[in-house]
Amino acid sequence: MVSVLSAAMEWLPVGFDWAIGPIALLLTGLALSDRTRPLAATGFLVAAAFSAALLSLILAASVFHLLGYGRAVVDLLLNFGLTVTRDYVITLFQENAPGLLALAPMILTTLLASIAAMYLRRITEPAA
Repeated sequence: MVSVLSAAMEWLPVGFDWAIGPIALLLTGLALSDRTRPLAATGFLVAAAFSAALLSLILAASVFHLLGYGRAVVDLLLNFGLTVTRDYVITLFQENAPGLLALAPMILTTLLASIAAMYLRRITEPAA
């Protein structure tokens, strides 16, 4: 069961990247028309919320995974010194950096979809 969850956390960003392109094109097309602009704003809001939920799930799992290395880092620091510990931490970052960089599209989607939703809501609402 743990291996299934681990594989899901690894492939989730890839599936997200493949799904977000067509959704962004569809919502951008809807945003161009005055009649469908409120629908596009809602769509961007849903995309931002979905992206934020997936991002928080993956980041929580990543932090939990990386905190597991905390004990090893402390043991290395106390038993072998700063040089060995530094090399270990550098190796950890080099091995885990590609997985964390794969989250960049989710982060950008959350930010840009939120901005697009707020902008579209603002221009579709009549001035008070």
